[in-house]
Amino acid sequence: MTNNSYFADPYLFNCKNDPTQRAIWDAEQRAILFAESKGTVVVAAEGNEADDLAHPTQDITSPDDTTPIVRTVHNDCAVVPVEVQGVVGVTADGNLLQKSFYSSYGIGKADVTAPGGDSILQVTAAAPNGRVLSTWPASLFNFCVRQVIDASGATYCYAQGTSMASPHVAGVAALLESAGVTSRGAVVAALEKTADPIACPTPDVLAEYAFFPAFDNGAPQHCTGGTGYNSWYGHGQVNALSAIDG
Repeated sequence: MTNNSYFADPYLFNCKNDPTQRAIWDAEQRAILFAESKGTVVVAAEGNEADDLAHPTQDITSPDDTTPIVRTVHNDCAVVPVEVQGVVGVTADGNLLQKSFYSSYGIGKADVTAPGGDSILQVTAAAPNGRVLSTWPASLFNFCVRQVIDASGATYCYAQGTSMASPHVAGVAALLESAGVTSRGAVVAALEKTADPIACPTPDVLAEYAFFPAFDNGAPQHCTGGTGYNSWYGHGQVNALSAIDG
C-alpha cells in the first residue's frame, strides 16, 4: 500500500480543460491506476482547506509556486491524488470523534476518517493540545512548535492535518495485508466494513465550525448522508482491531 499526504503542486484543483493541468491529472492517474492494477492500496489525505470536494466552486490556492489567482472551478477540476478512481480518501477527526475543523470532505470523496488532530475544537484533558504525536526529522525540528525529545534523542512533534490521518489508514491496510488479506479490493472493503460509523453532527455541533468556512470559496461547512456513510466521515473511523478480527 502507499500513503499519499500531498496534492499535486502547483495546483490544488487540476482542471481537465487546461492542457498543463490535464497533463498532471493524466500522469498521476496513469501511475495510480497502474499501481492499483498490481494490487496496491492507494491511501490519500483529503486536504486541509475545509472544502467540500464534491461541490467545488472556487480555487484561491493555485498556483502555489508563483502568485495564486482566484479562479472558478467545478467538478471537471479535481484534487490529485485523492480524487483518482479507487483511491481511499481519508478525512481527519479529533479527540472528540468530530471532524477536524480544517479537514476537507465530500460525498464520494471521503471513504473513512482517522485521527488527524484538532487544536481548536477538540482540546481535552486527554489531548491537551488537540494534536497527534508524530515522528519528526531532527533537521527540521525548528519548524515544530510543540516538540518532544525522548531519552534516546529521537525527535517528535505534535502536529495536525489530514496528513496525520491518512498514515493511520495506510497502517491498518498494512495490518490487513500482514494478516493475509492480499486482494486490494478485499483490503479496501475491510477498511470500510470494520470502520466505526459516525453520524453527521447535530446542529449545535455544526455551528461550532462557522468560524472556519471552506478556505477556497468561503462556503459554510455542512455534512450530508447517514450514519453508515456521510460526507464528513465516509464509512466511519478506521478500527485496527476490528479490521484484524473481522
